[in-house]
Amino acid sequence: MMTAPARHRMLRGAAGLAVLTLLATGCGDDDPEPAGPPAASGAPEQVTLRVGDVLGTPAAFLQYAVQQGFFTEQSLDVQVEPNPGGAANIPGVAAGDFEIAGSNLVSVLLARSQGLGLRLISAGTFGGDSAETDFAQILVADDSDIQGPADLDGRSVAVNTLANVAEVTARASIENAGGGHENIDFVELGFPDMIPALQDGQVDAIFEIEPFVSIGLEQGLRPVIAPYAGTQPGLAIGSYFSSDEFIAQNPDVIERFVTGVSAAGTAIAENPDEFRTALVDLADLDPEVAEAVVIPTWGGPVDVPSVQLTADLMVRYQLIDQAPPIDEVVYQG
Repeated sequence: MMTAPARHRMLRGAAGLAVLTLLATGCGDDDPEPAGPPAASGAPEQVTLRVGDVLGTPAAFLQYAVQQGFFTEQSLDVQVEPNPGGAANIPGVAAGDFEIAGSNLVSVLLARSQGLGLRLISAGTFGGDSAETDFAQILVADDSDIQGPADLDGRSVAVNTLANVAEVTARASIENAGGGHENIDFVELGFPDMIPALQDGQVDAIFEIEPFVSIGLEQGLRPVIAPYAGTQPGLAIGSYFSSDEFIAQNPDVIERFVTGVSAAGTAIAENPDEFRTALVDLADLDPEVAEAVVIPTWGGPVDVPSVQLTADLMVRYQLIDQAPPIDEVVYQG
């Protein structure tokens, strides 16, 4: 069995899970806040939800869903707060700063395995079925001597969060391609900081998601491997989650939020050009870059096989000793 080294370093301050602190302080107030006038007779109560999500296309999706009224239709006032990575949203939900947040499966599984009462409520983003349709890529400079996945071993690779989904899928995809990964030096950087760091020679490769992949390609960077599709085609990556307490107290609110997410995902799948146009403002992109962005699939039920595979890989690469029971991680409404 291959094992993962404990070789990590940071170029900038990293946001950790802060799990032990959260366990000591407990959760915050999980009651949703009423918003606006009382709902009409027979309509669900208007509720405000503070929702954290990952900077980039994931947060832009949620902002688009708000903009297009998919949550208003569910009597929800969703306030989106973008964060650098999914791990940064874990403390927010655990402390009651967010009622719901977007993250990746690794972050939620890590939190659950360390005793935090968090549970997946809906699928978020899915990786592509192929390298061409994947919204994540490991990129290098065009003149880099890194020509394929096997060349990444022993090199420095920027990831947005250490010991998380980027590291897991980088290792798994490289291993699936026949390369080694034990000596990769993972470096923590925010997505917007990765391209300048690569161009300045601070790192050898960068693990980017959209729209930063398309920005990098426009600037002449070269893809080496699509880590999500390379781990498993169609792998569930993102997810929405909440606390056990909030879910138990507000199952109807959870159902309405999931309905809004799924409706927005369906609308984007049916009319991706409208979403691309919105990305120009939502993600501050040039129209040419927005046109090139690979748009993930969003929403739907939590993909349990992806959760199980992710948990198995986390054990394999020593992020956790034992995976938590999947039925404790996935909310079945």
